[in-house]
Amino acid sequence: METFFEQNDTLLVFVHGVVLFALGFALWLQRRRATRLALTSSLIWLASFAFLSSLVVWGYVFIPIQAAYLAPEVIEALVVLRTVLNTVAVVFLLQFGLRLVPWTRRHLVPLTIASVVAWGAVLVASTLVAGEEGWGVLEWEATVGALARYVFVIPGALLSAYGLWVQRGELTREGMTGIRWYAAVASWAFLAYALVGGFIVEPAPWAPGGIANEAAWFDATGVPLEVVRTLVALVLLLAFIKLLDIFEVEAAQRVEVLDRARLVAEERARFGRDLHDGTIQSIYASGLHLEAIALNTGDPEARDEIRRVVGSLNSTIDGLRGYIRGLQAPDGGPAGIASDVDRIVEEFAADTRFEVTYRVTGIETCGPLPEDAGQHLRHVVREALANVARHAGPCAVEVLLAFRPDEITLVVADGGSGFPTDASDRTQPGHGNGVRNMQERARWLGGRVVFEQAPAGGTRVVLAVPLDDVEATEMPATTSGVADEVIST
Repeated sequence: METFFEQNDTLLVFVHGVVLFALGFALWLQRRRATRLALTSSLIWLASFAFLSSLVVWGYVFIPIQAAYLAPEVIEALVVLRTVLNTVAVVFLLQFGLRLVPWTRRHLVPLTIASVVAWGAVLVASTLVAGEEGWGVLEWEATVGALARYVFVIPGALLSAYGLWVQRGELTREGMTGIRWYAAVASWAFLAYALVGGFIVEPAPWAPGGIANEAAWFDATGVPLEVVRTLVALVLLLAFIKLLDIFEVEAAQRVEVLDRARLVAEERARFGRDLHDGTIQSIYASGLHLEAIALNTGDPEARDEIRRVVGSLNSTIDGLRGYIRGLQAPDGGPAGIASDVDRIVEEFAADTRFEVTYRVTGIETCGPLPEDAGQHLRHVVREALANVARHAGPCAVEVLLAFRPDEITLVVADGGSGFPTDASDRTQPGHGNGVRNMQERARWLGGRVVFEQAPAGGTRVVLAVPLDDVEATEMPATTSGVADEVIST
């Protein structure tokens, strides 16, 4: 068996690259799909890791072949490129793991910056040591690769395993119980990858010996490490192919939401017609009858009283007509929604005398809006500002409404004491209906609302609504991506 593996080493490496490429390609195809889940919105990082890793693995097949045709300087340059791509790939794996764990934004940003700094430090330190020790480019590559596996692959795979396990709860809350099992499989696969892809490294000038060394692993087991890594990557491929069903479930849920919204719109139109043709006409006829009585009565006081009643009926008719217009009025598109939110913010500032900053971005680039998007957004803004007034105390408030081709994000952040930052506490009956109402409106729009502590203190409410737009050229942002633009004072 060992002889077979040694004779087919190149083929095994190539197959490993194929599996990684298939994983990256499958995930990359879904990059433009609208989603509201942290798991699916983070897949672009895993796809990037798999793509680059496949190129690195294939480099171990093709660069030796090219050595017979190209100058040594060119081969060395290709080895350097392969090494850099390898380090970038494992940094992407770490980013995937970081975004699966439910960090607050103030924790995620420093960790991301630290990972980039660590990437540069690994390359610089390895280069300096290689110069002092007189290592060749292959020894330098082995050193960088081993360091990268310890610094990035182990924590990245462990965070991914933990994050996927946590995401099982979110899948359950979204009614995707049939999919959550595959998240568990992927979680266990990442644990295995932390061992075979991170702890056990290729031979390097400084790499540890024993079972933590690829050569010692092969001597002890008779199975190349590349075969085990390929099997783990294959499990990940199969698990994530099933996890991609999340997009289909979300699409079906959005269709259901649109169907409900259409039925509601039809019912509102019918209700408006019934009010106009039935109730208003009956009230109007009663008013005319009272007017006729007033003209024929000889009692001035009775005539005046009747006319006051007729005036009240006319006011009621005007109110009903305004209500009907409200039932039939469209949201006015992104510009109309932005204007309505601006009016709500101005009224809040005038009533409370809080310092409020309001910003709108991306009106021209907004994708197609869900039915009644403006109505739900207005209610969420009112409820979020009402919570600020009730719980935050006098403070500065910032409101951001960001339109994108594939998402609408509404952020209301305050710099006050805020109400409890533990989202689980706020959903309990003792905390009123405001939070539940916002969550329900978010579900109606096919999105989600989260409550978190702002970086400078206070509370931040973030509503993210995905839009299905095939023209979108950017990966859907995570809920906290646009929220970062609002920093409470």
